Amino acid sequence: MPAPQEPADRPVRTVSLRTRVVVAVVALLAVLLVVLGLVVTTLLGDALRADLRTRLDDRAGYAAFLQEQGVTGQSLADNLSGSGVSSTFVAGGQEYIGRGTGPSDAGPPSPPAPGRGPALPQPGVEPTVTVTEQDGSLTATVELTDGTLTLQASENEIDRTLSVLRTIEIVAGAIALVLAALLLVRVVGVALRPLERMTSLAQRIGAGARGRRLRPTHPDTDLGRTAQAFDEMLDALETAELAARQAEERMRRFLADASHDLRTPLAGVIAGSDSLLRADPELLGRAEREERLVLIVRQARRASRLVDDLLVMTRLDTAATPAAAQIVDLGDLADQEARAVALRRPDVEVAVRDETVADGGAARVRVVPDDLRRAVANLLDNAVKVSPPGGRVDIRVTRDGADPGRVALLVADQGPGVPDTERERIFDRFVRLSESRAGQGSGLGLPIARAIARASGGDVHCGSRPDGAPGALFTLELPTDRAVPGPSAAVRFAAQR
Repeated sequence: MPAPQEPADRPVRTVSLRTRVVVAVVALLAVLLVVLGLVVTTLLGDALRADLRTRLDDRAGYAAFLQEQGVTGQSLADNLSGSGVSSTFVAGGQEYIGRGTGPSDAGPPSPPAPGRGPALPQPGVEPTVTVTEQDGSLTATVELTDGTLTLQASENEIDRTLSVLRTIEIVAGAIALVLAALLLVRVVGVALRPLERMTSLAQRIGAGARGRRLRPTHPDTDLGRTAQAFDEMLDALETAELAARQAEERMRRFLADASHDLRTPLAGVIAGSDSLLRADPELLGRAEREERLVLIVRQARRASRLVDDLLVMTRLDTAATPAAAQIVDLGDLADQEARAVALRRPDVEVAVRDETVADGGAARVRVVPDDLRRAVANLLDNAVKVSPPGGRVDIRVTRDGADPGRVALLVADQGPGVPDTERERIFDRFVRLSESRAGQGSGLGLPIARAIARASGGDVHCGSRPDGAPGALFTLELPTDRAVPGPSAAVRFAAQR
């Protein structure tokens, strides 16, 4: 089934950060002020109502005290009225309504403020008081010895007090929010200076100042992580820019070298063909004609090999995974290629030893057969090319003791060897260690061998011979599904030498 597509990046909301911070903080302060106002208003209202209830309880006790002193009837009702409290006394079928000459007028102290104890005289035994709340008023009913007393106090004053308080809270809160918003604009501006510096730095970098960095002092903070990510992004961009320039330079060199290498054989073909066309058939002998034709064919084959190598490199660069991979015995393939190269260079001895057979197994690898054959042939051609006449090329197929899941093909020549500083560069395209380009090949053999090995999960390395003899040792490593533990390839090769 097809792989799920990555969701497209959503546009970043670029509302001013300063505005967002100021609005968010002011909104939070507004919520806090509203909550605080509700709490204060509620608590104050409860306290005022509790105080009013306490005043009614004090008046009820004071009524019982006055009755113990012999005060009753209209005098009792008048002494309990006043200061916002009205009284009605019913005794013997007669109703007495207080006329407002209560404790504040008769001499006893006024009802206490919230939090203080009762100030009116109280009886030895407190009477039973029933308090009810209805229609914005509190009503206290007291059963006395000779009648029933009803005390009533309105909550209108409490409501007016709370209303004034709410008005003050709204006005003060609005003024506080405006002042907070003005201060936040300045404070947030100071706090956002690092972001302004990032913006300024980005603009300078865009103008050409590539080496500038933020270098945060505290990379573990929010702004520090942002600045650190910004610096890392710049490092990655500079690395990518450098890699792109290097790739462009390599491409230029590649095209120049390819055109140079193609020009030489093509020029030979053109020169040989032109000489044949211009020569007098009657004066040109058969041997000379064949010599010129051989030269043309040789140069055409050289150009053909170069073009073929270029096409292989292009395919290896663009192919994600090897196509048509099969199980191949690396030992058999090495033996076949060794026989072929020995026919081309009979003056160089080529010896093959498959150590995996002695281990009771075979060096089976999953690769594209034609690609692996080309890689091995390139390594062997390179070895016999640098080996002197009468020299020897040793080929070993063995298992890697450090990683039993890999097999190795070791090719040791008796050439001049490869300096340590050049052992990686020789795998670049069109690199030749000799200053003379004639007869040294296209410079694509080793890069092709490494690219084929890496496409199959392996690699190709260059080193010195483990026995200390002159020459170079090329190792082609490939993964295999079947492995037999054994000593490492380099150690085994050195012991058998």
